[in-house]
Amino acid sequence: MAANKFWKKKELSSLEQQVGAALTQIETTITEVKNLKVSSVVDYTAKINAQKQVYLVLIPYPCLSIYNRISSKLLPELEKRVKATILVAAKRTIESKWVKSHRSQTRPNSRTLTSVYDGLLEDLISPSVILGRRTRVRVDGTKFYRIFLDESDQKELEHRLDAIKNVYKVLTTRDLEFEFRRDDTFYQKRGAKKVAKK
Repeated sequence: MAANKFWKKKELSSLEQQVGAALTQIETTITEVKNLKVSSVVDYTAKINAQKQVYLVLIPYPCLSIYNRISSKLLPELEKRVKATILVAAKRTIESKWVKSHRSQTRPNSRTLTSVYDGLLEDLISPSVILGRRTRVRVDGTKFYRIFLDESDQKELEHRLDAIKNVYKVLTTRDLEFEFRRDDTFYQKRGAKKVAKK
C-alpha cells in the first residue's frame, strides 16, 4: 500500500515505507491526500546535527497545488504519525543557460537558480506566507537573508524554524534569519477557502 503513494518508484527504503504508510492512513480523514504522490524521502537529522528527527519529503511539481490546499491539515497529522519534523518541498530542476538544443532557445525563468531557491523556501515554510525579504551583508563580506513571516503563524512554525533554516543551508548554502511581524495588508493564505460574498 505504501508503494502506491510514490511517483514512479518501486523499491522503497524503510523510511519511505513508514511515510507512505502514514499517508495511506491519513487518506481516511483527508480525502485529497489520495491524489498526492511523493518522489522520495530524505533523512537530514545527521547532516544538520538535529536532536529530533528531520525528514524532507520531496513531491513531484504537478502535485504542489494539491499539497498547498491541504498543507495546514496534512503536516500536523503526518508529524504525529511519523514522530519527526516533516518538511515538504516540490522537486524542481535548475538548468544552465548555456545548455541549448537550438541557439535561439531561452531558459524558462522557473528553471533559474534564484527562482528554484525562492520556490524551495516558500515550500518549506508552507502553509505560512513570506511577507518580505532582505539581503544583508556582514562586515566580513558574507551574506545572509532576513525573511519576514506573519506573526499569526508563529505558533505553528516556531518549533520547525531551526530545521527549515538548517536544511535550507545544506541545500542552497544560504544563511537565513526569520522574523515575525504583523501584516496590515490583506492576503489569502494557501489552502484557505474563499468566503462567498452576500
